[in-house]
Amino acid sequence: MKKKAGAVIILCSFTVICFSWILWIVFGKFTDRENHEKRLLAEPPKFTIENYEIYADNWNSYIDDNMPFRNELVNTYSTIDYYVFKRSIDSNVIIGKQGWLFYFNNEDGYSKDDYLGENLFTDEDLKNIVENCTAFQETLEKQGREFVLFIAPNKERIYSEYMPDKYGKPATMYRTLQVVQYLRKNTDIKVVYPYEELMQAKEKLSEDLYYKTDTHWNQIGGYIGACALLKELGINMPDINGKGMEIKETGLLEGDLADMLGRDDKNLDYLVEGYERHSVDNLQWDFKTIIQYQSNGLDARKLFVIRDSFCSNMAEYIGSQFLSAYMIHNLKYSYDDLIVHNPDIVVYETVERYLSGLKNFQWNMKK
Repeated sequence: MKKKAGAVIILCSFTVICFSWILWIVFGKFTDRENHEKRLLAEPPKFTIENYEIYADNWNSYIDDNMPFRNELVNTYSTIDYYVFKRSIDSNVIIGKQGWLFYFNNEDGYSKDDYLGENLFTDEDLKNIVENCTAFQETLEKQGREFVLFIAPNKERIYSEYMPDKYGKPATMYRTLQVVQYLRKNTDIKVVYPYEELMQAKEKLSEDLYYKTDTHWNQIGGYIGACALLKELGINMPDINGKGMEIKETGLLEGDLADMLGRDDKNLDYLVEGYERHSVDNLQWDFKTIIQYQSNGLDARKLFVIRDSFCSNMAEYIGSQFLSAYMIHNLKYSYDDLIVHNPDIVVYETVERYLSGLKNFQWNMKK
């Protein structure tokens, strides 16, 4: 009896697998085939003498990554986990309250430990950061350039009320606060950390400053951050609630955290208008490499930003105020780029969770 039951199960499984492939051939072109996993999916393996021992495993990986209706199945599983069990299928994504998602991956920055205050810098760490930043500042000053450090707060720092109760309130002493206080006490480096500005705007505005299902701030948060940076550089932008200012809804944007869960939850996207744009032109836009503007700017200085992804939603607000603005991702930066573009101001922008990069950032790296 058991043998017959086992045979039936095997036969049914085989039939379902074969039938799903037939349906895929007919209807697959109408389904979601996008790669949502931020990794390369397995390719069909080729048999060689060197890989014969793992050839079968490679085929399993290929079938797992390319099975029919995979994204639909993942989305269904994620939806059940999300709504029924309040659980995340990705350990790096925390499901918060009222649909908010948070990124807690300590292998990609230290957002979890930052929030809990469990990764405080040692005195030696702080000294290394000061030495590295000071060396960069001194080199730039000898060249007649100005240096500014800009730190964007983590999302959960601003919206801690939507974090799951088990994490408690954010720590009152944390890495970013250590660095800001230490640099301001021991150096004359200009440090911009717009935490207070964001919290004040959050109280006044009905719109969110960060995307609910994405790690980043939106254009509103980006405007608040840009205003704080520009103020440090001597440029006063209009208050977001000021006369003539307007926040426009521009559509929906899929969040990277929702994407990691195999979901398509969208966020309202915005644009802040009403400030003087000085006939700004966007010369280049690549999220992963270079963002570049030129304008009939209020300020004749040339700006150079070494950045991460948070700069993207600040970019036009900043770029519109200078004669030229060149913003390069820190993974693509080289000292040669800085010399070629010959800026008056150099900004190093980093989100809070990547702050440890200040200890060993190679500002004088050559191509």
